[in-house]
Amino acid sequence: MAAVLNAAAADKGWAVLRGQALTQAFINQDFGDGVHFAYQFVAEGELRGMNMGKPAQGRWRVAGNELCWRWTKSKDHEECYQVRRQGSTVRLFLAGQEVLSSNLTPLPINPMEVAR
Repeated sequence: MAAVLNAAAADKGWAVLRGQALTQAFINQDFGDGVHFAYQFVAEGELRGMNMGKPAQGRWRVAGNELCWRWTKSKDHEECYQVRRQGSTVRLFLAGQEVLSSNLTPLPINPMEVAR
């Protein structure tokens, strides 16, 4: 019981993003930790960036209340995440476990300026 209460307390102030609010939060935004990954969520569902120092391209979408993406050159299936936000900080959850956390920052006006 204490673990459940501690988890609820840790999430106080975090909003679960759903549907259109989730889409709007990620369009033309950069999401990365500055070391391991940097993903750019471009309008029209384009996803690009760096993952462990290697360039990556794929597609992203919102399915119901989850943020989903799939890398073009990966044999992995599409992954879908629940998203929680507090200010510009976003946490992604897969099967109830937090797997990524970082800030959303706007992409440059000209998305071609984003490093590939």
